[in-house]
Amino acid sequence: MTTTHPKLLNGWRVAGWGSLAALLLLPAIAMQVDAPGVLWTASDFVFAAVLLGFLGLVVELAVRLARGGMQRAGYLIAGFTAFFTMWSNAAVGIIGDDEWVNQFFFWMVLGGIVLSLLTRFRPVAMRWICGAIAAGQIVMGFVATQAMPGHEVEWGLLAFFALLWGSAAWCFDRSVRQNRRS
Repeated sequence: MTTTHPKLLNGWRVAGWGSLAALLLLPAIAMQVDAPGVLWTASDFVFAAVLLGFLGLVVELAVRLARGGMQRAGYLIAGFTAFFTMWSNAAVGIIGDDEWVNQFFFWMVLGGIVLSLLTRFRPVAMRWICGAIAAGQIVMGFVATQAMPGHEVEWGLLAFFALLWGSAAWCFDRSVRQNRRS
């Protein structure tokens, strides 16, 4: 009698998690060879490990939970966008360096994760969550222009992230519509 559950150590999973571990090792190796500008602290490594672990978990869940290509694409786009939003915001800040407005980008993503968990990643809810975060990107740009006059807002970056979140919402919407027809 054979079982149909996936192997824990199939090649794709090993390659995926191994590449994330290798990415985490790059700054550690760079610090050993005195690469200029690479001065990570323990908290930097913890933050990177949490973000890379999140990214790996998103891919695992997308492969396991998605019922179709559009739903899987939605999970992957949302996961990668969350990852890059958090990473870029922590690295240099989306709106200036160390501005209080940047905290809202973290809170939007973290709120989206919590809401996604509470709604069990259902595509109906995911389209609204991703759509709200897309709108929130642009709203925070306008808040920054009003709260910090004369401060440069990276509208290109905000529009890029809003487009990615909107794309994830669109994928979930297509998935919901496809499931209703079948």
